[in-house]
Amino acid sequence: MHSYLQQCRGVLQRGTRKTVVIGNESCDLDSAVSALAFAYHLHCTPELLGPRHTKDTAIIPVLNVVRNELPLKTEVTYYLKQQKIALDELICSDEVQWENEPDNLDLVLVDHHMTKLTNHRIAGIVDHRPVDGAAQFKSDAFRTIELVGSCATLVGRELMKIFQENQISGYADALELLHGAIVLDTVNFSKEADKAKQLDHEVAEFIEKNVKNIGPQDTFAYRESLFKSLVAARSDISQLNAYQLLFKDLKILNQNGRIVSLPGFPMAVQEYLKLSECSQHVNQFACSTQSNVVLLLGMKVLPDGSVRRDIGIIPIDDKPLAEKIISALLEDNATSFGLERIETDFANGAAFFQQHNLKASRKQLIPIVKNVLDIL
Repeated sequence: MHSYLQQCRGVLQRGTRKTVVIGNESCDLDSAVSALAFAYHLHCTPELLGPRHTKDTAIIPVLNVVRNELPLKTEVTYYLKQQKIALDELICSDEVQWENEPDNLDLVLVDHHMTKLTNHRIAGIVDHRPVDGAAQFKSDAFRTIELVGSCATLVGRELMKIFQENQISGYADALELLHGAIVLDTVNFSKEADKAKQLDHEVAEFIEKNVKNIGPQDTFAYRESLFKSLVAARSDISQLNAYQLLFKDLKILNQNGRIVSLPGFPMAVQEYLKLSECSQHVNQFACSTQSNVVLLLGMKVLPDGSVRRDIGIIPIDDKPLAEKIISALLEDNATSFGLERIETDFANGAAFFQQHNLKASRKQLIPIVKNVLDIL
């Protein structure tokens, strides 16, 4: 797998047909490793792409982040270095000439199923989130969408099939790469977080037994150590200011002429508010992203593995929209976030809440916000 990744940058410059495998715009660990591992899988088994794929088609993984923001993805850079993958060999989204190749570049989406890259054909999708009601799928594109804890689990299931038959060393590298994302996304299979499904357990156990040679008696200690190291890397904000933190794990919704940004933090929102010049940085961020409302989403993993979540809703220039989002979250019965208002001195008419339903994440929150935007 490592030699394949080393070749991709050179292939990108050639005028051949390309299939780009790309994760979602947050470029978290799950998206990053899923893109790398699944691109390698398609490189080895290109028949999955159907008749449009020829022997001259290059399959290339792309990290969905601009190069100068890659250092903000601290758990991604940490884990890839641990796996001996050189960051300068990988391709970031701003290094692809998207507009120059609208007909010569297909996409495979992993860890999402809707994209802003609408000029390109979608050749395939692998995702683990609920299907967006606005999504449209091409009949000739392969599609795997299942509600599991990690997209890396769905990619891992496909790689397991090949590895069981052929024991290819590159597949062992790819499976090991996926393992960290599964452990992190499921909060180390925490019952409290309730993210892990049966398939997450099965894929992780397969990798531990057949790739990492970890016996059942050592599984708990190994996962615990891996999880703590990834959480520490994700939470390492020592080199980031309050402005950079807003871009570290960001989703942006743009509907009906309104923009809602949803930055996720590896810390509590209440801790974020204590950072130097926080208010100014939020306003600067809102200006740069043209956001009408900013939703701050905090998740802090405590030393014992338990999770704490909180939320901030900041009306930048659209207080009615912010109030509608707040009402929708408070009134939602399907998820029931369990929000309890927190009083703060933050300006701009912002509202902050402790979230008592720890199982609810941004995946459950985004459809609610989208529904609000749909009826504006």
